[in-house]
This record gives sequence, structure tokens and C-alpha cells, in this order.
Amino acid sequence: MRKSTVVALAAVALVSIAVRLSPLWSFLYWGSDTGEYFSILRALVRGDHLSTTYYGWGVTYPYFPGMFFAQAGVVDLGGLDVPTTINLLVPILGALAVLPTFLVAHRMAGDDRFALFAAAFLAGAIPVAYTTAHTAPATVGELLALVGLLCFVRLRTDRRAMIPLLLVTATLIATHHLSLYFFLVMVLGTIVLEGLARPWRWTPGAKREVTFASVLLAGTFAYWLGYAATFRESILPDVNIQPWWALLALFPAGLVLLGGIIFVRSRFSWRYRPRYPALRRPAIAYTAAFGTIFVIGVVSVAIGVPGTTFRVPAIGLLYFVPLVLLLSFSASGRPFGDFLADGLQVNGWLVALLGSAAVGIAAAPRVLIPYRHSEYLMVPLAIFAGIGFFRLLDLAGLRGGKRTFAVGMCGVLLAANAVAGIPPPSTLAGWREGTIPAALDPAYWARDYASGLVVSDHQGSTTVFGFGGLNATWDRTRAPFLPDSLADPYAGLVGIESPSGRKNGTYIWIDRDMEAGVRLTPWETAAPMNATVIERFDASPFVKVFDNGYARLYWIAWGCTPSTC
Repeated sequence: MRKSTVVALAAVALVSIAVRLSPLWSFLYWGSDTGEYFSILRALVRGDHLSTTYYGWGVTYPYFPGMFFAQAGVVDLGGLDVPTTINLLVPILGALAVLPTFLVAHRMAGDDRFALFAAAFLAGAIPVAYTTAHTAPATVGELLALVGLLCFVRLRTDRRAMIPLLLVTATLIATHHLSLYFFLVMVLGTIVLEGLARPWRWTPGAKREVTFASVLLAGTFAYWLGYAATFRESILPDVNIQPWWALLALFPAGLVLLGGIIFVRSRFSWRYRPRYPALRRPAIAYTAAFGTIFVIGVVSVAIGVPGTTFRVPAIGLLYFVPLVLLLSFSASGRPFGDFLADGLQVNGWLVALLGSAAVGIAAAPRVLIPYRHSEYLMVPLAIFAGIGFFRLLDLAGLRGGKRTFAVGMCGVLLAANAVAGIPPPSTLAGWREGTIPAALDPAYWARDYASGLVVSDHQGSTTVFGFGGLNATWDRTRAPFLPDSLADPYAGLVGIESPSGRKNGTYIWIDRDMEAGVRLTPWETAAPMNATVIERFDASPFVKVFDNGYARLYWIAWGCTPSTC
């Protein structure tokens, strides 16, 4: 690379890191499951092993320990304490995903400009930046998946890529199931589209791709169905069709069907021959893409985000304006991708992810989470957007000052995209995912003086579970906070199917953020508590035992009613 490219890429990486660490200016910890990660890492550091017996919300975490082993290595070898490691290591790793993105885009397009655009775009794109700002297995999983894609695109022409590809894949399998799934469908999408666009030939490169895909499939399903018990028993069955395993069974059947289609296709000599676009076609494509995304934004405001119950507030769409203006260039650039040596691979990723998102919306919105697909869709779209922007400049014949102005305006949009990378909670279903210092006080008090099951929402539960060491309810009960009526003061507090077993509640945790919006499952809006509901906790059968101005703990006086106690 030229020295200027190295400097520019380093600047993009630094901006990417700054975006993902920016929430720490306002919060002690950032992420809705930070308490769980803190608890697991602390136990791993202290005991040198990870128990698969786990009573947290993320029941699969102990079976996908890759992130925790990396963090423990930094604590043991780097000398950092657990809180600092929790805050810094994983978001920085997530930010560095712009580097394999640059290398993938550069291999595809062979141009520093296109690759830098793609990397700079992902540095601040909300679906990527917001997700990877969290300390979470998904953040490490995305980095591994992109490194895996980089190795995979080299595999057809360089057999030496197989060893690092297998090592990265093994690490990804043990780190995050959803990231692994996205990587899997992108690999399969590549092979299928290559087989459909032109007659299949068993070249050495094609044999290596199919061999790796077979190993990837075997390793994935062996790990999921053979080892990851809680994933197999709790996550996979959570689909909208019966029997639940039908969707799993249709997957290999679909592969056999596609294999048969590719075999039949190989008997025909016809192959796809694209025409090089003139200015009019990519310009119209940009306008159409902008209009389509605008319609999706209106739907998200008026009806809701597909696969969820939450709506984006109209004012919240302003945070997506830079993203949409840049993303629309992908429609202009996609036809040019047909002329790249590896262009079919990027198209394969796009088609496979869109197809998976459609299946998720229809059949498995809580397993193949539809909005989580956008994080990975940004990768091929970023590559196409970089190509589209510069090809539009070329076709328009912009030179000198006009071209400099256009590039400068693009730079402003990329900067605005980075600034908007972490939007406020109101834009994203009202979820307040930061932990302030005042939230730790009740957790530490509970650690010393309380026992039993603490009833709270997702954020309160992860705090009291992770930092206080008490079992909690997470999303297993909503009636205490969002009741249908106030007739029964014990509604939602009896026989709770918590992660630690079926129990009655012992304490209730309420904080200011809960009052503004109770957070339960990740695909529903944080709903504000009614003032009457908040006030009822200051009367029998609830006894306030802790209050620091931010959070309150109430002991549940079983057997009492407002009239008897």
C-alpha cells in the first residue's frame, strides 16, 4: 500500500475505535449484558475454568467461551483488571473489523479508494457501530467472521489460505452462534451464486471452496447439536413453526436441492454477461435506493421494525440520514461489481443474507433475528457503495475542483455518519444500555444483605446478577412493572420461571431508567411505567430496604396486603 493509504486507514481505525468507546464518556459500563460478562470473566479468572451450570439470561454463554478466554488472557498476561478489560478490549477488537473490511474490498475492487470508502463507512454505520460498541460475543464474532471472509476470498486462488481459514473458523464456532451462522450463509451464498451464474467447473479452487464449506457445515452442526446443550434445547426450538426441527431439517434439504440445480445448470453453456453501465443507470439506481430506504424508514416509524414490536420515532430518522445518503451509492455500484474478478462473491453474500432475513421474519424472528442481519448486510453494501460513488464521479466526468468538492462532501457525510454511529436510546426502542456508578450501589448492598430471587427488568437483572451475585428474572415476568390491573399485588411475583428455576420473587429492583422504560426482550420497546404502578411499591406488601436516589430495592412481605400489614 502507498504511505498515504496506510495513514488514511490508520485514521479510519482510530475513528472506529473512538466511536465504539464514546459511550464510556457517559457511562461506567456500556451494554445491556455487561453484568453477565463481568460475572463470567471474574469467575474464569479466579477459578481458571468456565462452568456450564449458569443461571444468567444468556444461557448459551458458557458454551461459546471464545470472548471470555480472550479477556482472561489479557487479564492474566496483560495485567489489566477485570473492569478495564470489560470496557476496552472487545469494543477495540470490534472497531478493528474495518481492517479486514478494507482488505476484502481491496481484493475485490483492486482500488485503495473503494476499500477506504468501505472501511470508513463501516466505522460509523449505525447497524455495525452500535452493535460492536458493546462488550459482547457478537462483537468478537463479527471480527472473526470478516477475517474468515478475507481468507475465504483468497482460498480459490491460494491454497495456503486454508490453514488460517480453518483456525479462524474453529475460533468463531466457539465464540458466537449468530455470527457463525451469518458467516456460514455468506460462504454458501458465494458457492451457489458461482454455480448459477456460469457453468460449474471442478477447478482446484472450486474444490477447495466446497471442501471448506463441508468442513464448516459439519463443524457447525456438530458443535451446536452435540456440545452446546443450552443452545440446542433453548434457542433452536424458539421458532414460529411446528415441529421446531422442521426448519433445521429443511436446511440440508435446501442444500441438496440447490446442488441439483447447479448440476443441471452445468449442462447449459449460457453464462451471465453483464453490460457496462452508462451514467443514467447508476444515477437512477441511486435515486431508487434512496426512495426505497426512505419507504422502509416510514414503515419503521408508522408500523415498526420488521421482526420486532418497536417503532423508530420520526425525529430519530435524522440520525440515519448520513447512513442512507452513503448507503444509496451501493445501488449504483452493484452493477459494476459484476465486472470484478471476485464480484460474484460479494453478490452471493448480499443475496444469502437477504434470503436469510426473509426466512427470519417469516419463521424464526427470535433465532434468525431480522434486524441483526443489517449488521452483516453493511459489508457487501459498503463495498458496492465505494465502487458506486467513484464510478459515478468517473461517468459524470467530474474533474479538478468539482471532483474535489464532491469527494469533500463525501468526507463530510462519512464524518457525520461516524458522529451518528451511537444514537440516543429514544431512537433504538428506548433501550438505555449504559450502567452508571449509582447502579452498582444497590447491587453491592444486595450482595452483602440480600438473598433469593430479585425481580427486575433486563438491565436491572444483569446488574444485580453480575455485580451482586444474586439470581434475577430478566425478561421472565412483566406484570409487576407493566400490569394489566392492580387488583393482585403479587401478580407476576409467584412461580416465576427464572433462569435459576421456578421461584417466587424475594426482592424487587426499580431504578430511574426502568421508570422511563422497562426493558425486557431485545425485540420489544422499552415501555414506561405508570405513575400509579410506581407509587404502589411504597405500600404494603412491599418494604423499601435500599434507596440511593437512582435505584430502590423492595423486600416482598409475603402474606401481607395493603389492608392487613
